[in-house]
Amino acid sequence: MSDKKHPHRLIWFCQMESVAEKPELLLRLKEEIGLTTIMPESHVCHTSGFAASRELAHNGPFEDWKSRLDLWPRGKDGTYPPVAGIVSGFDDAPLLKLIEACKQVGIEVWGHIGLWSYGGNVFPEYAMRDIEGNHLDERYKQWGIGLCPSRKEINEWTKDGLVEAVKRYGIDGFCVDHARYPAPANLSALFACGCDNCREEAESQGFAFESLKKGLLRWRESVRGLTRERLRAIVDAQPGFWDFLRWLGDDGVVLEWLECRALLLAGQMEEFARAVKEAGGEDKVFGSDVFPPSIALLGGHLYDAWERGADYLTGGSSFGGVVGWATTVTNLATEWAPALCRTVEGVTEEEALRLIYRLFGYDDLDLPMSVEGIQNGALPLDEIFAREVARLKAGTSGNVPLYPPVSAGGDPERVRRLCRAVADNGCDGAMVGLDVSKGENLKIVREILGG
Repeated sequence: MSDKKHPHRLIWFCQMESVAEKPELLLRLKEEIGLTTIMPESHVCHTSGFAASRELAHNGPFEDWKSRLDLWPRGKDGTYPPVAGIVSGFDDAPLLKLIEACKQVGIEVWGHIGLWSYGGNVFPEYAMRDIEGNHLDERYKQWGIGLCPSRKEINEWTKDGLVEAVKRYGIDGFCVDHARYPAPANLSALFACGCDNCREEAESQGFAFESLKKGLLRWRESVRGLTRERLRAIVDAQPGFWDFLRWLGDDGVVLEWLECRALLLAGQMEEFARAVKEAGGEDKVFGSDVFPPSIALLGGHLYDAWERGADYLTGGSSFGGVVGWATTVTNLATEWAPALCRTVEGVTEEEALRLIYRLFGYDDLDLPMSVEGIQNGALPLDEIFAREVARLKAGTSGNVPLYPPVSAGGDPERVRRLCRAVADNGCDGAMVGLDVSKGENLKIVREILGG
């Protein structure tokens, strides 16, 4: 484990338009909580509010989104679809105002764009396919229908956008979003992307793609052959995740498949990081949010490979949302448990949930034993978050700073426990979501994370 000293940061994941309207908040937060950095996002365009040059727009694969309102109804009110890169047509005046305000008070600005885990429903011609060439199952669309991560026309255009943004706006770096496969609650996405582009990319990295495909299909059939008695015996034996796979006939192919998928993403992130630094200077910071450790590999994040192209690790939210660090496993359970019940005749929802909690190391927590309970009941969010942060610290090299996500807008005592988990695990700061009207919470953030 490295003892390398990393920069302390308190990064505000903020709403671009609202902060641009009240730039005086920046100095106030710098003084009150030790704010060092902002990562602004517009809810309209899903970037930091970048404009695109005519040349960039000309090459953009998603420029016709307004003609696809049947696939993207929210486009009727001007909201862009969440896709990779920078789509044209957005007014960057608020972003320019925000950047200038940050310069005046000495706060870093990290730009924000999306990548691959959404957009395939609007642009099916670029969407991920499973290993049999099928579109992803629409029943899981709330967790994302992703874009193929190996489509060169998308990745080259996205890279051009990153380069253009760092040159035009002089920002200090990037925190890219959606740098992943859809959340593993999307069961069909676990078998993606299996298109020809990903096959070629996998083979170029030394993976025998066709062999992987055959092994995965064989393993999937063994799962479909499970009986109630066999599953109950497995539950009673309290397996870990890899034990479970092996007991169902996996000969290592599932792990190899997950590593293959993750390395495809990590390699592309390295390319993006290299381009940003070549264009803007080696001091430009580049990274992304990542899934929490318990399910990271299932979503495409192999931390040691990710660190080769990232200057830090952070997350989407300490609770809630698709990448919520305190809800990702429970979100997964709401889809996996019904799928097990559909697959194995006679298995109860409680039995399925008990197995899932065991697989991810959550079986000692007081978690609901029904999908309805997960969706509508109270969850031990701060306990789950603390566990994931401890796993993050233990499972990374120490060579890059760790800025776990903290949602600091809720109950003050919960905010205190979330912040405490970050500090007690020796992390280097946090990516925070703030409600600036809640003074007590701001004091807690300053006290524990202000550096």
